[in-house]
Amino acid sequence: MRLLPEPAVAQILRQLTPTQCHSFLDALCEALTTVSSQSESAAQERLIHQPLRSTIVTKEQNLSLFMPVSNTFTTGIKIVTASQSNGIIGVINIFSPEGKLQGLLSAAEITAFRTALAIMSLFLRCATIPKEHILIFGSGRQAEWHARLALLLVPDQIKKITFINRGRRRMAELEKDVIAHLRSSHPNVTLSTLVKEDTPDYEEMLRTELASCDVIFSCTPATEPNFPATYLQPFKPRFISLIGSYKPHMREIDTETLLSGGGKIYVDSKEACLEESGELILAEVKEEQLIEIGELFGQKGKEEPIEVPDGCNVVFKCVGMGIMDLVVGNKLLEVGRARAIGMEVDGF
Repeated sequence: MRLLPEPAVAQILRQLTPTQCHSFLDALCEALTTVSSQSESAAQERLIHQPLRSTIVTKEQNLSLFMPVSNTFTTGIKIVTASQSNGIIGVINIFSPEGKLQGLLSAAEITAFRTALAIMSLFLRCATIPKEHILIFGSGRQAEWHARLALLLVPDQIKKITFINRGRRRMAELEKDVIAHLRSSHPNVTLSTLVKEDTPDYEEMLRTELASCDVIFSCTPATEPNFPATYLQPFKPRFISLIGSYKPHMREIDTETLLSGGGKIYVDSKEACLEESGELILAEVKEEQLIEIGELFGQKGKEEPIEVPDGCNVVFKCVGMGIMDLVVGNKLLEVGRARAIGMEVDGF
């Protein structure tokens, strides 16, 4: 059994080459394609099983989430606990089909990486949309990994990345821990920040950034839209992804922006997004307006670009699925064993 604690996971992911990252991406796209292709299959015929998550709230108000998944070849369960004393802690357990524990991995870095990787699966296929100026709303690990992966996978196309956040403290931490490093490793890319707190002309600066940007990665648990649709004028086609809102009362963008893809919205899971995404619920979006990326990938070649209709954005809502954790977890175990990263433990 391979043990990959947080430092080991971070080491592997931060040292990925573009080729290695594409290997992770190919495995993820293949799994998403399988999920979408089996939606009409009987349960006993499916390769991938993702039961609904279970929740426990203890007397001390510690919340634990249990998220099982199987791709037939391996089975996994992610367990995430949120407590007042220690914040959010998570682990991913991966088993053989017979139940032998293959790996135990810290989940925080993996969750951020696999979500950003899912966004990259569609982002890379938008060949007709420029990627020179990227806006990232948020200052946590999700924001970090969206930037890292974009710079790793399309470094020659990016000229500027602007991180936008409401609060100053979290942005200062990101500046110190992440942005400074990215500046040194990508000297030809301008990395800047914009913080709502203590910025008197924030709205004017935000409008300017949005008007000029090509890409918006939104990674915030916002309950009100981060910007109005009018800030995206004059119109030009943009890639807009949303991963931060995961409950019905949360919204990162307004309805006009949500429907700016010609009324079509790309999603990772129709069922989960219609149930969890506040943007979709408020806009009363119907299932026929949604396109699962797994279904799209099944119809197109491995690198075939998607068509972006005139006058439309590409809007992608991703809430995350257990199969993403299992696929990335398995790849990490492969790399960990090959590079002797982590710890091998006998007796399981």
